[in-house]
Amino acid sequence: ETSPEDVGGMWAAEGILTSRGGMTSHAAVVARGWGKPCVCGCDEIAIDAASKTLTVLGSGKVFQEGDWVSLNGATGEVIQDKHELVVPEVSGGDVGKFMEWVDLFRSMDVYANADTPQDCE
Repeated sequence: ETSPEDVGGMWAAEGILTSRGGMTSHAAVVARGWGKPCVCGCDEIAIDAASKTLTVLGSGKVFQEGDWVSLNGATGEVIQDKHELVVPEVSGGDVGKFMEWVDLFRSMDVYANADTPQDCE
């Protein structure tokens, strides 16, 4: 679980993983706004801030500070080790067809979503 006091660490992180919370929790909302992957409410882990460890409850696997985990914010998967990012395809298929329909009727352009000064650059 995160609080507004945690935003500095959240901003520095590549992704956010919490053992409590859900889709509308503070961490999830902030991560979505910043475009960071986030898995909230992962009740299969125990986080010990004092020892800087994460323990997988079912297996007993312990991750130390600096160990890699990869997050899939869309599916909620937490994967051991570093995995390469896959850039999503947003053209073609169902999304492409939908966007063709939208283009026929839209009357407004959206150019940016700027939540931070860096987003404006």
